[in-house]
Amino acid sequence: MPITSPATRTYQPELLGLRTVAVGLVILHHWTLTALPLGDLGLMLFLVLSGYLISGLLWKNNIYWGATGPGRWQRRMGVFYLRRALRIVPPYYVALGLAALLPLATLRQHPLWFLLPTANMLCYRLQAWPEGLGHYWTLALEEQFYLLWPLLLTLFRWLPTTSRGLWGVVWFALIFRIIWIWTAGPSFVLVLLPSCLDLFAAGALLRLQAPRLRAGEGWLLPGWLVAVGWLSLVTSWWLIRVSPVPKAVWEVCSPTVWALVGYCTLRWLLAGPPAARWLRHPLMQWLGQRSYGLYLYHLLLPIFYQRLVFRLLPASLPEAEHLRQLWLGPIPTVLVLTPVLVGLSAASWRWLEAPLDKFRRQFAYAPPAPIAK
Repeated sequence: MPITSPATRTYQPELLGLRTVAVGLVILHHWTLTALPLGDLGLMLFLVLSGYLISGLLWKNNIYWGATGPGRWQRRMGVFYLRRALRIVPPYYVALGLAALLPLATLRQHPLWFLLPTANMLCYRLQAWPEGLGHYWTLALEEQFYLLWPLLLTLFRWLPTTSRGLWGVVWFALIFRIIWIWTAGPSFVLVLLPSCLDLFAAGALLRLQAPRLRAGEGWLLPGWLVAVGWLSLVTSWWLIRVSPVPKAVWEVCSPTVWALVGYCTLRWLLAGPPAARWLRHPLMQWLGQRSYGLYLYHLLLPIFYQRLVFRLLPASLPEAEHLRQLWLGPIPTVLVLTPVLVGLSAASWRWLEAPLDKFRRQFAYAPPAPIAK
């Protein structure tokens, strides 16, 4: 079998390993309640990566309204939505059903918001994170992105270049945050899809440049510059916290900064640098393949674990409060829940996601068309 260079191969195992890193940051943040914005950093990687992958899929197969190319565009659109639904909806509803058994108050009071892809709007309406389901707003955000993005690609066809349209999306997201925060306040503004569009657009811009980068025509980012970007992001977050600068400034600027750092990280990985080989480790690939299950269940487990500890250590026991604090500390929580979560995600992949993945491959796209320029 011929060996292809990292710059020319189309499959990037580093990106699958990056999913492991992203979901790991989110889980660590939620389980340990660390002050560092690890969850935000993980989410940033997810959204930029989603913009990169979904945009590439849409352009490759001419999946947008009125597109020309092989096959009818209506069928290509239908296949895209069907394949996306088979990938994300059944595992989501299984997890939602298990959440209903706990039970969770917000889910029982507002079930329709979770049954439809509107959990992010519920978070904004309540100005609170639903117990055990606070992370589901990002899943609703992704589904709304899938619905919106083909429409935007249709509009971009009337522009001289697609990149101009994507830069317009970046500016739109920034302006939207400024106006929304000015009129409604900064609280929970980032759960709304328009606030995060610059993250998706950053991934799409990189996807446009990917063929040139693989051909060695673009400027390859050095690893140290990517590290400086991450360090600058964390430093700016810390400075905002300790300085008298209003929170609104961070809410306005942070997604754009995240988009830039995520863009630089993915651009660096596209070259397959030796420093990123650990992302290709079999364990990182295995976890990345099951990252959806890891994400779905990771915030439900602490709720179950906390209730179990309180049941096993009732207040009538001597030193019950001390033992509860001990077992519910960050380290015991991580040690106890990690194998449980990995087992749940493995079962979800084995018995649900993998069979669905095999089934959805029966719905093939038309022969690929050239990528948008």
